[in-house]
Amino acid sequence: MATGLARQFAQQLACPSGRIGQWLGGAMDLANRGPTRLAIDLLAPVAGERILDAGCGTGAALAQVLRRAPCHVTGIDPSPTMIAAATARLGRRADLREAGLAELPFTDGSFDAALLLNVLYFCDDEGRMIANLRRVLRPGGRLVAYVTHRETMEHWPFTRAGLHRLYNESELTAALIAGGFALPGISVHPIRVTRKVRGLLAYAVR
Repeated sequence: MATGLARQFAQQLACPSGRIGQWLGGAMDLANRGPTRLAIDLLAPVAGERILDAGCGTGAALAQVLRRAPCHVTGIDPSPTMIAAATARLGRRADLREAGLAELPFTDGSFDAALLLNVLYFCDDEGRMIANLRRVLRPGGRLVAYVTHRETMEHWPFTRAGLHRLYNESELTAALIAGGFALPGISVHPIRVTRKVRGLLAYAVR
């Protein structure tokens, strides 16, 4: 992939827009069906819980959460294109807002649990965004995150654009600690997505 195209693709992954963004959102839903299912299994939503999907994309994960249990679900995404797609999918079943992790429009302790699927690539190294997410979890609230493993992503040309932060097990654990989560409450599990793709599932308790 040419350098210019790789950067454009990386930018679209960070904040999908226009028709390309619409197509990309659908393609990502298909590519991430397995990790999304495993992440929601790990989240184990319970009826009545307040659940945030930070980086909700087209709303596919929130739709799965609602199929598991009647929860109060909220989705944020910095992309107007993705919020429009999520609204078309979920309607009034979800509170959907255009926002990113840096400016969460919620008070402290607003949620019982949070999902971050393919979002931590775009978090700052200092842990401020993760700390902001931790802030809106209640004490004892849980976070479930998925990222593709560094060893897989290093072979993908778009990551060379420098817009994605890559993780192995120890790096993902360190990022959660930098965001204020305590090591005893963190677990990171490697998973096999396809024959050539490895991922990481993380669970952290506030």
